[in-house]
Amino acid sequence: MKRRPVFQVMAPLDRDALAALRADIAAHGVQVPVVRTADGRIVDGHHRARIAEDLGIDCPSLTVDVDDQAATEMALRLNLLRRHLGPVAWAAAFRRLAEVRGVKLGQGARNDRTSDSVSEVARPADLSALATELGVNPRTARRRLRLADKLAGHPDLAARVDRGEIDGRKAEELVRRENFARRRAEAPPPPRTTLGDGIEVRCGDFRDVLADVPGGSVDAVVCDPPYDNAGVPLYSDLSAFAARVLKPGRLLVVYCGKVDLPEQLARLGEHLEYVWTGAVFLPGRHNEHRGRMIRGRWRPVAIFSAGLYRPRHWIIDAFASEGNGAKSPTDHHWQQSVGPFIRWVEQVTEPGELVVDPFCGSGTTGIACMSTGRRFLGCDIDPASVSLTVERLRAAERGDDVEGEGA
Repeated sequence: MKRRPVFQVMAPLDRDALAALRADIAAHGVQVPVVRTADGRIVDGHHRARIAEDLGIDCPSLTVDVDDQAATEMALRLNLLRRHLGPVAWAAAFRRLAEVRGVKLGQGARNDRTSDSVSEVARPADLSALATELGVNPRTARRRLRLADKLAGHPDLAARVDRGEIDGRKAEELVRRENFARRRAEAPPPPRTTLGDGIEVRCGDFRDVLADVPGGSVDAVVCDPPYDNAGVPLYSDLSAFAARVLKPGRLLVVYCGKVDLPEQLARLGEHLEYVWTGAVFLPGRHNEHRGRMIRGRWRPVAIFSAGLYRPRHWIIDAFASEGNGAKSPTDHHWQQSVGPFIRWVEQVTEPGELVVDPFCGSGTTGIACMSTGRRFLGCDIDPASVSLTVERLRAAERGDDVEGEGA
């Protein structure tokens, strides 16, 4: 098998790009000189040199007197500056350039490496400086690096992103859905799983698997149901369930969507008393509603009571989600930040009281209860969600970080 030349740091051009370059060189010649070391090895311009040789035309060259390390660095820098790279390919080249230069990619990391190489002049000290040198916003560089990490192990998706067929956000969502499909293909979780002191997770539709919860026995229902069209009717069933299981005057705290918010509120009011509407402010990219040309930065939180509301605490009605709003490839696609759930749980219950979540998703309410000393009963109709919930709750029980990037 033919080995790639030592300084060919990038993957070969794909067939279409190579054909376009060949056609251009055939029509106009080699416009950009090939860069070679003093002993004739090509640092930059492997494709141009090969095409010129095939066509039998002159190929101008420029000789640089550098060592192998500096030549590798030069090849990476020239490709990052000049070659049109998709975000994943750019991240791979950027990461390798940082490694060659001894630049640590952790935010705020400094570079203390010294060398006699000619390429060491004005060497950048961290990711921000290196990205700025290449004319790229440091935030964009970090976003590309995160995307490359999330798509590691998914080369087909990474290639589609680099070709512009899908954007990075869609690719990340496809990875999450693929991971959940893999979970569903595994052995289903048991009907009931008990963890720690007073923490229980059930697998199934809440209208069935929570039917045995005694009436008037629950201190709060805190949940995040589906917001899509199929999910809207569930708000009526949720209203009936909460009205049955909640103690008199206790609260349902429920995340809502905005498009169908009037209908969701109306359905919740079928069996409960309206108390208030709060908000959770969302970090990261805007949620775009293209049909209405609106970028949403907050999520409504409806608060209803079982019968006449009996206040026990002052309630703050708005919180900001922690993190940057990003999700990891293993997160639930609707996964929420833990921080606001902790605050809602603390405000509407006392330690030791029982909180129920009929749509536990990835277990965020359960984690909030576990961390604040509340009892928890949750369920979900999706076995993959229940599996993830149990996994995260066990991690929280061990004291592991379960918040992640924005979940």
